[in-house]
Amino acid sequence: MRTKLLSSGLLGGVILLGGGCTLPSSTTVVPTSQANQMQVADIGTVVKVTDLTIEGRRTHLGQAGGGIIGAAAASPVGGVRSTGSALGVAGASIAGAIIGEAVEEYATRKRAQEITVQLKNGDLVVIVQPAPPYYAVGDKVNVIHSPGGARVAMAMDY
Repeated sequence: MRTKLLSSGLLGGVILLGGGCTLPSSTTVVPTSQANQMQVADIGTVVKVTDLTIEGRRTHLGQAGGGIIGAAAASPVGGVRSTGSALGVAGASIAGAIIGEAVEEYATRKRAQEITVQLKNGDLVVIVQPAPPYYAVGDKVNVIHSPGGARVAMAMDY
């Protein structure tokens, strides 16, 4: 009976945690704020491309997870019984939190490009966006923009 309860509890926990996750999609996923919004497309030619990286997230999840792991790794088997071991656990917890935050930031970085486009009217615009897709000098593109931002997309007909 106890095993069934534990199994059911674990299964329920997995379902609850999995419910907050998103599955990968083969199509581009956009925020709901972009739906039913008018955007303007200007045609242009890519004149410069610079590869770069967009920094990752830094949330309390990385800090907390790292702190817990650091504390667990430093905790003696029989429990903390002295001031020295308590300080050691506290130090390991702080170090773990710092490392956890750095690991989360690194793991959530995105490859990107800074794309300079010369529009048909002669104006130059620069847009940073995640890659892929990757653009090259000479590509004919649409610069799609609205008050909320801008992005570059390959032009179908130029």
